This record gives sequence, structure tokens and C-alpha cells, in this order.
Amino acid sequence: MPKFNRRSFLQLGVAGIGISLAFLWEKISFSHNEFLKHKTQLLPFNKNKMVDFFKDFIIVNKKDKTTVLSSHCTHLGCTIDKIENGRLVCPCHGSEYDLDGNAIKGPAYKPLENIPSEVSADQQHIQIKT
Repeated sequence: MPKFNRRSFLQLGVAGIGISLAFLWEKISFSHNEFLKHKTQLLPFNKNKMVDFFKDFIIVNKKDKTTVLSSHCTHLGCTIDKIENGRLVCPCHGSEYDLDGNAIKGPAYKPLENIPSEVSADQQHIQIKT
């Protein structure tokens, strides 16, 4: 019979706890992502403002076209909340995006996510469909 000492017992216990936490994390993050997929939000809309920042979204109005972009930088997920010289700038590492969401200065190289949206008939609100 193999020897089972305190060290073996602790190693087995730590491995079991690690596997359990990994399993729970996967379940929690999957259900959270599923919840976010079917969520819609109604935000105030100002057609006269070129760029408007919200917690998770950036609303860009250019030439009678409204685009909603994710406000999370594609580098490490920091929230983009400012515009400088016509570029969206990440405050964490300086990544820059054009107003269409394309990465133009790294370290980010992926574009911002374009999010489906619809402006209300009275143009007072925008419905964002995530």
C-alpha cells in the first residue's frame, strides 16, 4: 500500500480546491456572458454631441451616422473615457482608436467592438443591444 503522509494529503487537498475553483469560475463567467448577450440598454442620446462616453459604451455621431462602440480597450480592457485630437485614447497604456473604433496606435491592435443600436424615433434615446 502506498504511503499517505501529511504532505501528500495537503497536496491532494490543494489540487482538489484548485480544480473546484476553476470549475466554479468557468460556470460563473459563462452564465454572466450569457446574461450579457441578451441585455438591452436605453441611454440618453444627444445628436449634437460628436462623442459621448458611458460606462460600457462610446456613442459616436459623424455625418448623420451614429455608431456605438465598446468603451473597453482591446489591449487590457481599461475603460476609454476621453478624446484627444479626434482620437479615442485609453488612459492605461495610451492606445488610440479612430472614431470608427480602429486601433491606430498600440499597444492595442484589435478594433473596438461595434455594438448594434437603434436611435428612437424622437431622437431622445438610443437602444443598445448587447
